[in-house]
Amino acid sequence: MTTPTPAAEKKREPQVAVVPLNTIDIKDVGRGAAKFDAWLQSISGGVVTLDRVKNVAGALPVVGNIMALVDALGDIVTLAKSKQRQVLDWVSLGINLIGVLPAPPTMASARMTLRPTLSLVRQELRNSAKMLLGDSLIEVLIGHLNATIVGTIDDFVEKAKPKLASILDDAGELGQKAVNEIAKGLETVVNGKLDAKGDMKAASAKMSAAGGQLLHDPKAAIGNIFGAAFSAYKAAGKGVANSAAKNLLPDSAKALVLSNTSMLRTLGVELRTQMKKLGDPGVQHSIGWLLQMLAGAVVTWRKRRAHGQGTSVKPNATSQARHQAGEGRLESTSLQAPATAHCNACKNGVAATTTRSISFALGSETFSHTDFSLPGPFPIEWIRTYSSRLDAYDQSELGARWVTEFTARFDCVDEGLAYHAADGRIHAYPLPKPGNFTMTPSKTLPSFARLKTRSSCAVVSNAGRPTCGEVSDTC
Repeated sequence: MTTPTPAAEKKREPQVAVVPLNTIDIKDVGRGAAKFDAWLQSISGGVVTLDRVKNVAGALPVVGNIMALVDALGDIVTLAKSKQRQVLDWVSLGINLIGVLPAPPTMASARMTLRPTLSLVRQELRNSAKMLLGDSLIEVLIGHLNATIVGTIDDFVEKAKPKLASILDDAGELGQKAVNEIAKGLETVVNGKLDAKGDMKAASAKMSAAGGQLLHDPKAAIGNIFGAAFSAYKAAGKGVANSAAKNLLPDSAKALVLSNTSMLRTLGVELRTQMKKLGDPGVQHSIGWLLQMLAGAVVTWRKRRAHGQGTSVKPNATSQARHQAGEGRLESTSLQAPATAHCNACKNGVAATTTRSISFALGSETFSHTDFSLPGPFPIEWIRTYSSRLDAYDQSELGARWVTEFTARFDCVDEGLAYHAADGRIHAYPLPKPGNFTMTPSKTLPSFARLKTRSSCAVVSNAGRPTCGEVSDTC
């Protein structure tokens, strides 16, 4: 195992965020799955996809943590593409594999807890010139541990250290199997041995707990890791790319695909060896080193807070101590879906734009202008709003990309509707099936927007694309 220079470490270190669990969206996980799907297609001329691989993959049970699973697949892609694999590449994969290792529920919960703990410690030490963990980080970790398992941070670290070698050995075995399954899927698809109907049925039976949900449950099990990743991919609205995949691979390109399967099987053997080395606390930034640094920081933290915890015991009564989980559960995520709309400043209570009206989320420009105000018993204030994203209003009577509160427009986009609101924002809604209607509690829609479809949207705009124009009789 080669040890990179500090400059190389910072250059190769993936950007990982450790955030509260409830702030991670399914779209973030789906973005990671899309990265894996794109790599499969890139090495197969668009023939091998995540959808197709899941149909031929064997059963490979993991614990119900799709976030860790998708990140682990992303690490495998990074390693497969790397000409020189560094410590940090293997550390990232090792941490993510720890989060999906199958085990009894109690151990699985601890392993899932260990993943964001190690990620947070790694991030802090990477950014600290003194290689020290601050008290604030320890406090955050204590909140995270209290929310997931019973016990103190001292117990957690001390119990994890002697079990690390065994955990990493299991991680190496799981990682090697996953890499071999990818190689098997590549070979099966490009050699034309895919029985779409039969394999799809088998894959559905193995996707025991995926279901398109963002899972983070140590009691749940995922029988098909690629099926679970594809579920996140679809739930995030990323299924279109798979449907456009090619069905035939030129003979000239098969050699390239098969060379990648050979590379993957070699990578699997190396993976298992490198996982064993990550337990060595003498290798800087290894998992063993991270745990050792955390243990030392906890001891120092305890010394600075060497005082008892006040409590009260009622006389002539039985006192009972209970463990109460907090809300501090954390998770690590390496990818984030981009914003699709700018924030509503009034709703959020914080500035959503710069002082020059540029959206922090999208970089688009939005501002309003009052043309005139008429006083009286029923005052009228005519306000126009400009948004640089409103290309649907390039031919507006008010000027390109200008709207008012009296402007209403729906466009058919893919399989849904896009409503262009008076504040310049665009809101997506599902398109009702013929003969049905949909209701929305959103206050952004005008009062008449109780949508009922008589037929599919077929009104064509000047641009030649399906649209509902100014709310036609078909919408």
